[in-house]
Amino acid sequence: MVLKSSGLTLASRRVLSDVVTDDLRDAILSHDLEPGMRIAEDGLAVQLGVSRGPVREALMRLEREGLVTIERHKGARVASWTATDIEEIYSMRKVLESLAFEWACNNATPEDIAGMEDVLSRYSRLTEKQKTPREVSKLDLEFHSTVFVAAHHERLNKTWEILRSQIHALLVYTWSKDDETNKKYLPQWGGAHKEIVELIRSKQVKKGKAFVIEHIDQGQQRTTRHFAEMHFPEVVKSVV
Repeated sequence: MVLKSSGLTLASRRVLSDVVTDDLRDAILSHDLEPGMRIAEDGLAVQLGVSRGPVREALMRLEREGLVTIERHKGARVASWTATDIEEIYSMRKVLESLAFEWACNNATPEDIAGMEDVLSRYSRLTEKQKTPREVSKLDLEFHSTVFVAAHHERLNKTWEILRSQIHALLVYTWSKDDETNKKYLPQWGGAHKEIVELIRSKQVKKGKAFVIEHIDQGQQRTTRHFAEMHFPEVVKSVV
């Protein structure tokens, strides 16, 4: 897999590390870089035309997001998932989103609600062929992020930003492997999320938190049900 270079020859080291981070994150989330794949730091730096510094910074940032594992004397590889990882990710998601919903009910502005509705509107304009796991998972994470923004809780939002990349990677992979989800869930994705908007608008905290927990539980069940079919080898191959 060859990553596209940005061509920014005069950019600062800080900007270059952002570019490399974004490129690697996109490649991992799209599964162009597969779970378990080794990332050759030197080779990637040469390929992108940058020094090792921005590459190393990018890998460290992606490790904090849970997308990369850095092992002493072995280097970096794309993270793979265990049953424990899935349990931890979804248990954290339930706690964070429940709190975000409660705060959104109290603090959401008309502009925040409009942001949620904009995501739903973009989903409604997709054709059936466009409702792919990659496209709908992107909108899914964007929608849930608007709820965190609407909470106006800075520390909560920062915690969500750390977790969301891991959730995105799981969604893309499991939805891509799950024909049932592709046929039944993706075409109906908008309904549950429209309900979340209405519950926030009407400030139904208790009912809404229960709805959010059930919504996330259903997502965990879909992931767990197909986890046995997911195969993440320790090492698939190396990047460059």
